Amino acid sequence: MKLWRRMAVLLAGAAMAVTATAAASPAVAVQPSEQDTAWMVAAHQANLAEIATGKMAQAKSSSAAVKDLGQRFVTDHAKLDASLKALAQELKVSLPAEPNAEQKAVADKLQAAAAGDEFNKMWIEQQLAAHTKSMKATQQEIDKGEAAQVKEAAEAAMPVITAHHEALIKAAPDFGVKPQ
Repeated sequence: MKLWRRMAVLLAGAAMAVTATAAASPAVAVQPSEQDTAWMVAAHQANLAEIATGKMAQAKSSSAAVKDLGQRFVTDHAKLDASLKALAQELKVSLPAEPNAEQKAVADKLQAAAAGDEFNKMWIEQQLAAHTKSMKATQQEIDKGEAAQVKEAAEAAMPVITAHHEALIKAAPDFGVKPQ
């Protein structure tokens, strides 16, 4: 009988030790898949590009509507990027320091454009294309991503990107741009 008691006490002690260890260990985050990581990198680079071109719109545009959209994009993409950088740090995903080559080329063209009407039209066209691309990539992450935190970040970003796209579609005709 004493042997059974000792075993019960030992088993109870072992169960308590396992429970205490499990409670002390933080929840293990799911390692992001290639899809998740690719989206995080692309979203970060898109945010950087939107912030840069939004500031450019404020400086070079002759239109209050373009200046306002530029300010809105800077504010919204800065918020999205702050959340994304925190998530990337948590998941140990390395993010690049600058936009990709295509985004830099677009920024260079915008910088070279004459201020005023030429700039406004080019900026609206570029923003429509960039936001369309971002919506597709973000939807792909929502549909095919694996890490819950990354999918949640994509789900949180989608309404912002969609609202920007809708605002651009609404503004486009005023600048001679036909949204596609």
